[in-house]
Amino acid sequence: MRFKALMRYLKKWQNAGFINEEQVGKITEYMKAEKHRQFLKLIRVLFILGGFWIFIGVIATLRLIKIDMLIAIARILYSIVKPIINLAKILSPAHYRELLSGIGCLFGWGFFHWLGMRLKSRSDKATTELGFLTEKELRLGTSAFTIGYILAASAWAFFNQIIYPANAYEMWGNETIFPVFSLIGMIFFLAIAYLMEDQIAQLFGIGFLGHTIGLFTAYYFACYVIGVQLPVIQTIIGILLLFAGFWHVEKAGHKEDNFYFLFGRTYQWTGLLFIFLALWIMSLWGITYKENYWMPPKVLELWIANFLFIGVSLLAMFYAALNEDRMFFNFGLTFFIIESYTLFFSRVWNTVGTAAGSLLLGVMLITTGYILRYLWLKGKIFKKVSKS
Repeated sequence: MRFKALMRYLKKWQNAGFINEEQVGKITEYMKAEKHRQFLKLIRVLFILGGFWIFIGVIATLRLIKIDMLIAIARILYSIVKPIINLAKILSPAHYRELLSGIGCLFGWGFFHWLGMRLKSRSDKATTELGFLTEKELRLGTSAFTIGYILAASAWAFFNQIIYPANAYEMWGNETIFPVFSLIGMIFFLAIAYLMEDQIAQLFGIGFLGHTIGLFTAYYFACYVIGVQLPVIQTIIGILLLFAGFWHVEKAGHKEDNFYFLFGRTYQWTGLLFIFLALWIMSLWGITYKENYWMPPKVLELWIANFLFIGVSLLAMFYAALNEDRMFFNFGLTFFIIESYTLFFSRVWNTVGTAAGSLLLGVMLITTGYILRYLWLKGKIFKKVSKS
């Protein structure tokens, strides 16, 4: 339908009382923007085709350059950076490559952060409001920030390698090396997250928190993102993240457009992930670990861990039902299904038998459902709102 014809229909609908003047204005503004969509598609197609042919042209140009010329350019570049390499060898003879790589990644982060800030500052200008770049924070700016965060994370990982010996896996148990650069990386990303209200930086910060917790492993340095070989530590950290999430959500007044609310939800789902993964590990291999990992866990540990796993799953779903929270319900239901599947090959069945255990679990679940139904019908869970 043409724009002029639509305007005539809008006037008729307004006169007939189907829509009011405000609605006519909103529809008109929307259609004016849609009117130029084909033109914006043309611009996008030109950018894509132009980029493709520039790429082909660069490849064709490189094929024309002789190998001797490339070697000469490489020698010139090496002579420029050679003093920097020599300085790195003096500072860290055994790990100068990691040192240079880390510094280079930090410079890369600085460049992409600057680029992201530039794109973000231009995002409100009408000249950049094209059909494929309509968000307040341009997609290109977000991509630039993300690339920068990846480079910064790589830098802290390279710096961690400097303080770890080359044969670290063979020396576990002798001493403890704290992953100081993981801690610095966590502070670095969380500071950026709160200054820029950026959830992506927050996730990187939580990731480095996980690597710092990875110190609690069988080795004497952090080699895992989470303390998978001491799952109780991981569970405690998950609970702390969960409570941090609740605090942020309360501080935001449950306003979903507030960045504290978004940060709180991120802390909540990462905390739930830490908790449920740790409970899953404990339900299979017990709560504590010994030097001989192949020794079967104690039966009491398995019973405690599996009851905890089932209880926390049901608790998450109960909390979700009370608060209409789909995320908690999905976590609880997903890991309850995982726990139900896990029970089929868990050693805990050896103590009671599969038949008795399955019947016991089924009776427990039906009883729980019946109790909740009774409390709901009696109005003891959801209080009826009195009409005044």
